[in-house]
Amino acid sequence: MDSKRPFEIAECQQAAKGLKSSWQDMAGSEALIRALVAERNGDTPLALFWTEVHRTLCQDTNAF
Repeated sequence: MDSKRPFEIAECQQAAKGLKSSWQDMAGSEALIRALVAERNGDTPLALFWTEVHRTLCQDTNAF
């Protein structure tokens, strides 16, 4: 990730917790869908945010 990203890691962690509480085992999929929608809408910084949220979810579950 670029060190100049427009968001904080704490924001990603909070978003990951929110998705996990709402979407349970589908939280990662939801984060990736949101990243896709953001990218399609031309909002690359928001797409990067949601991919970072997905990475946070993967770390939390030790999926990789």
